[in-house]
Amino acid sequence: MLISLNWLKDFVDIPRAITPQELGLRLTMHTVEIDSVKSEADKYKDIVVGRIKNIKKHPNADKLQLTQIDIGGQQLNIVCGAFNIKPGQKVPVALVGAVLPGGAEIKAVEVRGEKSEGMLCAEDELGLGEDHSGILVLGDKAKIGDNLGKHLNLKDVIYEVDNKSITNRPDLWGHYGMAREIASFLDVKLKDFNIKFNKQDKKIKNIVQVKVDDHKLCPRYMAISMDGVTIEESPKWIKDRLIAVGARPINNIVDITNYVMLETGQPLHAFDKNLVAKIIVRPAKAGETIKTLDGDTQELDEKDLVIADSKKAIAIAGVMGGENSEINPGTKEIIIESANFNYISVRKTAQKLGLRTEASQRFEKSLDPNLCEIALVRTVELIKKVCSNAGVSSRLADEKKFDFPLGSIELDLTWLNKFIGFNIDEKKVIGILEKLGFKTAKKENILSVIIPSWRAAKDISGKEDLAEEIARVIGYDNINPMVPRVGMEAPELNRERELERKIKNILSLKVGMSEVYNYSFVGEGQLNKLGIDYSTHIRLLNPIAEHHALLRQSLAPNLFENIRKNQPRYSLIKLFEIGSVYLPLDGDIKKSDRQEGNLPYQEKRLGMIIGGEKRDNVFHIIKGAIESLIDVEYLPLDRASNWAEDGYSADIEAYEINIGSIYKLKAHIAKTIGIKKDAAIVEINLKRLSEAMLKKGEIKFSEYEKYPPVIRDLAFVINEKVLYNNIREEILDFSDLIKKVELFDVYTGGKLGQNKKNLAFHIEYQADRTLRGEEVDGLQKKLIKDLERKFEAKIRDF
Repeated sequence: MLISLNWLKDFVDIPRAITPQELGLRLTMHTVEIDSVKSEADKYKDIVVGRIKNIKKHPNADKLQLTQIDIGGQQLNIVCGAFNIKPGQKVPVALVGAVLPGGAEIKAVEVRGEKSEGMLCAEDELGLGEDHSGILVLGDKAKIGDNLGKHLNLKDVIYEVDNKSITNRPDLWGHYGMAREIASFLDVKLKDFNIKFNKQDKKIKNIVQVKVDDHKLCPRYMAISMDGVTIEESPKWIKDRLIAVGARPINNIVDITNYVMLETGQPLHAFDKNLVAKIIVRPAKAGETIKTLDGDTQELDEKDLVIADSKKAIAIAGVMGGENSEINPGTKEIIIESANFNYISVRKTAQKLGLRTEASQRFEKSLDPNLCEIALVRTVELIKKVCSNAGVSSRLADEKKFDFPLGSIELDLTWLNKFIGFNIDEKKVIGILEKLGFKTAKKENILSVIIPSWRAAKDISGKEDLAEEIARVIGYDNINPMVPRVGMEAPELNRERELERKIKNILSLKVGMSEVYNYSFVGEGQLNKLGIDYSTHIRLLNPIAEHHALLRQSLAPNLFENIRKNQPRYSLIKLFEIGSVYLPLDGDIKKSDRQEGNLPYQEKRLGMIIGGEKRDNVFHIIKGAIESLIDVEYLPLDRASNWAEDGYSADIEAYEINIGSIYKLKAHIAKTIGIKKDAAIVEINLKRLSEAMLKKGEIKFSEYEKYPPVIRDLAFVINEKVLYNNIREEILDFSDLIKKVELFDVYTGGKLGQNKKNLAFHIEYQADRTLRGEEVDGLQKKLIKDLERKFEAKIRDF
């Protein structure tokens, strides 16, 4: 957005000591980001006044001419396509390297075999109007070689505002709002707008018929008609102001509506009254079309808001008017619209149609509905000033239904000083707020602050916002930075994060596993192949894909998929994942302020999987991975699993806490899901693992045994249905001298026969004396007979 310094001076007296550059810096430090500060004449840099010395026909083109131009001490040959020029005329000449206001760069070129060393410019190419019928001919007083900016007597300074910095400040999209800010931080008086709200003439009985279908989409619609209007060129002072800030003059009525928009921030629109019977603000009909002022035909739908008469749409609300009701040279009576439209509706329509206009940019910021009246009165005032015969021909139509809460906000001055970091005199606080348009009332140390309507739209809502207003007006560079006094306390230990890091280090560095990150989603087909009932899985409303339609309740399905995808590349695959599963229970986290209930219960788990050949004994390897984290025991599963191989599944217990489960994947299930390897998987509840580790830390130190243990190995073949844990408990219970039993090998297949497996154990004998070998051998023989009798075990020799 461009801001004119001369225009700002209509509303605020800027001290002479403050240069335009200094003012730009202060605006950046106090209010908005200023991208550039330029003299208005700079846009005509390298565009000079030239005199046509000679014109002759282009030898190779009937519609082109060759001109010889004198620019003062230098002659240029320029190819020109306009035929309104004559020798002796003075014209604007864009030199090679010049950049026109529209962005076109002038280069030395060859046109049909003839060199062209610049360009003669039309009015529209210079941003001085819309005429492109020929080259702009300058007056006789124009001095050859002068810069065009100097010839046009351009003495304004233009500030380019970064629009992103005023996205939440709808009051700054006009010169008056910007002047209010300057008055506040320069501590000078803001001039009144001098708008006279005259009473309506009771003799006028006519009224513009206005109907608003939905006040949520159009909180306010004001309209008034004026007759005695003559459509002609605007006065120079209006055109100069518009050109300075990049707006192209069109005609007096359109220019005045643009002028008031740039002054107040409120967009307006003028209709030819003879082309509009009545005004209806309504949603568009599906497939409805309108030809807009840019000449394009737009197709609308029910989500777009239009201004219509009884037959057709005549404008797209807040975006652009239609050709079927536009001001034309024969217009004698007009309807002026000053309205407020829903910012979301305007934004969506403008984005969809690709029509980002000056009006839509302002409506998108959520304007103050009270601004409609100010802008309308100002427009009527200017039209009467420009068109001497113009007058109001109808009563004012004002359809409105809006609620604009303006506070109050309680501002504790003690809190304010603490928040900003130093003490501010209360008179200064009140002065700043009142210059910005706030109303204040003091009771003891509390200010009750009423928000001005132009700051209540998506802007000021709490005491922190008021503190920011005060701080920025004082100037952030005037606030001395101070290191806050904060007690040095050690941060609270996040045990879950520490545990995760420890697990990752052990599994990756010591066990040699690779970490994976999977989606938290699974699909019905994926679970069907594993025989998992997914009826209790939480279903997503808008899944990213069909195979990601459910929230996972286990890490296993996606880990199996990791093995399937990586098995062609590696013989032995060792992976782990730490992630959440989602169960159909209420969790501890609330959904949002607008939704009742809590999010689903999330449980963080550790999943480990190993895939390899039969000779790799993946079940044994994954047990080692578990035991690298914590000492565990394996207990019989108290539930069935559709995809776990019999005899190769168990619950995992650590320090009397059940922390998870271990499984080996059934061969036929592996085949169904495309896995060609043996696969073993572990899933551990991270919270329970943390509790077990804490419990481990509570175990008191016990002295080492004084006498050495005696270790014997024992291997035997049993039926594969016999559980490991039953064997282990039988061995431990056989004698008080047996202190520890450790399974170190499991073998199936080969010569063992069908439905058989071989288990090999380390058995540790310990006493409070030195055990003799004969004594241990005797106990071992009795143990073997006991196992043969109870489990039909057959001893194997090592």
